Amino acid sequence: MQGDNVRYPLADRRTWLWFAVGLVLLVFSSGRLAVPLLAWVAPVFFLRFMRSVQRVSLGLLAVALAGMAMLAISWRGMIAVPPPADSLFIVFTGLLSTLPLWVDRRLTPRLGGFTGTLVFPLASTVLEFANMGLGSPLGSFGATAYSQAGNLVLLQLLSVTGIWGLTLLMAWPASLFNWAWERGWDWPELHRGLMAAAAVLSAVWLFGEIRLAAADLAPGTVRVAAVTAASPDLNELMPQRRADPAAFRTNTAAMRDAYFAASLREARAGAEIVLWPEGAGLVAEEDEPDLTTRAAAMARDESLYLAVPFFTLFAAEGRPPENRLRVFGPSGELVLDHVKYGGNVIEGSLKGDGKLRWVDTPFGRLSGVICWDTDFIPNIRQAGRQRVDILLSPAHDWEAITPLHGQMSVFRAIENGLSVVRLADQGLSIVADPYGRTLAAMDHFRATERVMVAQVPLRGVATIYARIGDLCGWLSVLGLALLAILGWRRGRGEPDGGR
Repeated sequence: MQGDNVRYPLADRRTWLWFAVGLVLLVFSSGRLAVPLLAWVAPVFFLRFMRSVQRVSLGLLAVALAGMAMLAISWRGMIAVPPPADSLFIVFTGLLSTLPLWVDRRLTPRLGGFTGTLVFPLASTVLEFANMGLGSPLGSFGATAYSQAGNLVLLQLLSVTGIWGLTLLMAWPASLFNWAWERGWDWPELHRGLMAAAAVLSAVWLFGEIRLAAADLAPGTVRVAAVTAASPDLNELMPQRRADPAAFRTNTAAMRDAYFAASLREARAGAEIVLWPEGAGLVAEEDEPDLTTRAAAMARDESLYLAVPFFTLFAAEGRPPENRLRVFGPSGELVLDHVKYGGNVIEGSLKGDGKLRWVDTPFGRLSGVICWDTDFIPNIRQAGRQRVDILLSPAHDWEAITPLHGQMSVFRAIENGLSVVRLADQGLSIVADPYGRTLAAMDHFRATERVMVAQVPLRGVATIYARIGDLCGWLSVLGLALLAILGWRRGRGEPDGGR
C-alpha cells in the first residue's frame, strides 16, 4: 500500500497473530512483571491488529479482554480496591483502554500521511489525562509513564510536561512504526516524517542529559531520619478498638513507646527532621492528647521537626477515623496539620480538603502529605507553585505494590523541583532530590534495621511544569479535537474503515 490511499481494514492474514503477540507483550509491559521497553513495543501490535481486523466491535472486545487479562495477571494484588469492586475496576479499565485504538481506527484513514501518526498518541494522552489527571479516585495510579521509573534521563521531561508528555512520547513510536509498515517501508516517502520524529525523540533525550549534567542545587543539607520502629498488622490491630479496647490501648501505647525511643536515638545522632510512617500514630481518641503532648515535648527538647502521622479512631458510631500528618517544631508548637485526601473512599477515613500546608524552616519550606495523596498530580503541584523545598510523605503499603508505589513519588519530585522523603511501612522508602536522583532507599522486606537517613538539599529548583501545570494535557485535548475536525472535513462521504 502506498501514499495516502491506505484504507482500513488492511489486508493482513496475520491479524490474530499480531493480537497474540500484543497480548504477551502487554502482560510484561506494566505492573509487577514490567519490562520498561515493552511498554513502548506492545502498542505496535495492537495498532496493527485493530487496523486489519474486519469487525471493529470484535477487535475492541478482544483488546478489552486483553487489558483485563493484563490487569488480572500483572497487577494481581496491586489494585487497592476491595472485592467485588476490584473486578468491576478491571472490567471498566479494560473497556476504557480500547478508546485510543477505536479513535485511531476511525480517524487515521481520514487524515492519511504523517498527520495520522498523531492520532493514537494524542488519544492515549487525552484518555489518561481525563481519567488520571482530572478525576480518578486512584489518582495517577496505573499511568503509562510509571513503567519508565528508573530512566532518569527520560524522566527529566516531567519538569516541563508532567507525565502527559511522556505518555504522548511513548505512544508515538507505535503509530510511526505502523505508518511505515503500511507503506512498505518506502524510504523516499517516509524519510522526512521519520527524521522529524527522530529529531523530537533525540531532543527529549538530549534535554534530559543536559538537565542532569547541569543540575545545580544550592549548598547545604539537612539530616533527615525516617524510622519504622514497629510494624504491626493494622488489619488485625484496628478491629481491637471495638472488640477489646483495653488490648488496643496497650498495644498502641507500646508502639508509640518504640517510635519515641527510635526518634530520640536519631535526634541524638544529629537528625533535625524525624519522620514516622503512616499508621505509626494509630491511637484511640482518649489517648490522642498524650501522643500530642509527647510529640511536642520531644520536638522541643531535642530541637527538631518531628513528623507524626496520627490515625485516630473514635468511639462514636459513624464517626470516621482521622488520618493526619502533624509536624511539631523545635519550640514544641504544631506547625503543620494535614488531613489525608487520597483513597479515603476505600479506607473510610475523613477526607481532607486537598489543600497543602507548608511551613518555612531553617531548612527551607517544608510540606507534607500522606501515602496515596502523592499520587494526585494536581494537588502535589501546589507544592511546586509555592516553591516547597522538601515534601514529607509517610506511607503504609504492602508487598505486591513494592517498589512501584515508592518509585511513583520520584515523579512528583522532578515535576515540582523538590526533594521527596517517603517512608513506607511495608513498602519501599525513598528519598529523591529535585532531579529524581536517589539519596537513600530502604526496602521494608529486606532491611534488618528499618531506619533511613539522608542528607536532603535545603533548596529545590524551579520547574516549567510547576508554572504551566497540565498545559501538555490540555494541548493534547485541543490537538485531538483539531484532528477530528480535519478528519471529518476530509473524510465526508468516504468509508471510515470500520463496522
